[in-house]
Amino acid sequence: MPPNLIADALTGSTMQAAQFLMVGGFVMLAWVLARRKIKGGNRVNADTRHANKVIQSMREHKEPSIPLSGAPAETQRWQAAMFDLQRELKAELDTRIIIVQTLLNQVDEKIAMLNNLQVDPNMAPLSDSSIRSKLQELMQRGLNAREIAMKTGMSLNEVELAIAKL
Repeated sequence: MPPNLIADALTGSTMQAAQFLMVGGFVMLAWVLARRKIKGGNRVNADTRHANKVIQSMREHKEPSIPLSGAPAETQRWQAAMFDLQRELKAELDTRIIIVQTLLNQVDEKIAMLNNLQVDPNMAPLSDSSIRSKLQELMQRGLNAREIAMKTGMSLNEVELAIAKL
């Protein structure tokens, strides 16, 4: 064989060997990437399954209707005592609110009555100083408006209005 032919054969076989090695490298690379992808998918699937189980258990978990029902007995006694105190305080506050509302209604009625008295043109003005001095004297003795009205012969409304103007 001529030397060129041998050199060409050696060169051709080296090229062919290089091509085989390159193809083999690509196959190995593809195998490694495919394996990695499969393992990553399995890991993601395992994480997803675990997350789904946790979500399902959260959905199925029912909280007890009474808070702290699984707590120690002493804690439950404290809780019962707090509920009792809460009920008592709420009842007391409700009672006080009703009392304040009643008092406000009474004040509103008194204001309306005094406004009516001030607007009433039939009422004689208390300009007489003797009547004023008599009212002041009776008030200093400790009489209330009703007693003053009975002693002076004036109406209760007139006495209250006069006392308010003093």
